[in-house]
Amino acid sequence: MKKYILALCFALGILAARSSEAPTISLLTYEVGDQSYTIFGHTALRVQDPIYKTDWVYNHGIFDFDTPFFLLKFAKGTAQYKLGIQEFDHAIRGYFNEGRQVYEQKLNLTDAQSKKLLRLLQENYRPENRYYRYGFLKNNCSTKVRDFLFSSFENTDYKKTQTNRTYRSYIKEYMQPTPWLKFGANLLLGSKIDYHINSWELMFLPDFLSEEAEKATLNGKPLAEKQRPIFEHVTTQTSSKWKFTPFVLFSLLFVAMVFIRSRVLFQTFTLIIGLVGLFTLSVNLFSEHPEVQNNYNLLWCNPLYLASFGLCFTQWKKLHRTLAFTLLLCIVGFIVVCITETQGYISAFFPLIISLVWINIKHLSRR
Repeated sequence: MKKYILALCFALGILAARSSEAPTISLLTYEVGDQSYTIFGHTALRVQDPIYKTDWVYNHGIFDFDTPFFLLKFAKGTAQYKLGIQEFDHAIRGYFNEGRQVYEQKLNLTDAQSKKLLRLLQENYRPENRYYRYGFLKNNCSTKVRDFLFSSFENTDYKKTQTNRTYRSYIKEYMQPTPWLKFGANLLLGSKIDYHINSWELMFLPDFLSEEAEKATLNGKPLAEKQRPIFEHVTTQTSSKWKFTPFVLFSLLFVAMVFIRSRVLFQTFTLIIGLVGLFTLSVNLFSEHPEVQNNYNLLWCNPLYLASFGLCFTQWKKLHRTLAFTLLLCIVGFIVVCITETQGYISAFFPLIISLVWINIKHLSRR
């Protein structure tokens, strides 16, 4: 009987010891890619549970392109993202195939803190909690993880510092390999992203979340250890170089308008600018994304060019001249905005602006 009692006590002791084992939690940072949804990289949390022998990745960047009217909802600012859980090998396999490295940083958590963080993640994964409204800068995969890591433990020590750079400057830097996407994004993004951000706000980018997690301290140690690559060998895929960037194409367009002097070309260009301006205005007015508000690009990419296009086919020459003068004043206003750094810009805007100046001067001379 004593043997059975001792064996039972030993088994209970093992179970008690196992129940006290805490999960190992790591920060994962994925390299940037060439697709529109991968150019900023990605971040997630890896949870290795020694009790159940599981290895899961908690990923706040799950979305479904097949959602009805997904792109419209994304533009309006009502797109729903969610927290998903994936088996670790499955979660990283696609990145290896794309030639994108994944970096891991073990978090320096006590057993109690690891268990608490896991409970928070599990609570967040409940069906009623896992969905959230995506925000490009304030509520994305990286900021969700940031909030978990930096706000869950009372003794986390982290000091915010100023970067002396704006959201837009970082966005332009990351979008450099995709010039047309860079052009479209900077056209639609308004002046609300053109202030100097601090290191806390900078963690909307996974790369900088990784860096700041090393700088923060918890339990007298860095919150996260230094990065280590997951893949020993990864073949980086070189992206194709764009030859006809927006700047090059729009510069050639201006030269063509000057030398060809085709009324059809002038009118078509005016119509396209007006339509793009109308779209930009619609996004500015109806989108719930705060980043697209107060967009001074509407001064040059102006919906009033639709009226200018229509006046080309009328005899209302005086009205057309008045509108052309007004549009020139708007362009001057935009240049003042650029000089005062009220809103950022990219060089590809200026061939278009010069073309519009040329066209409006032509309309001023209409007799």
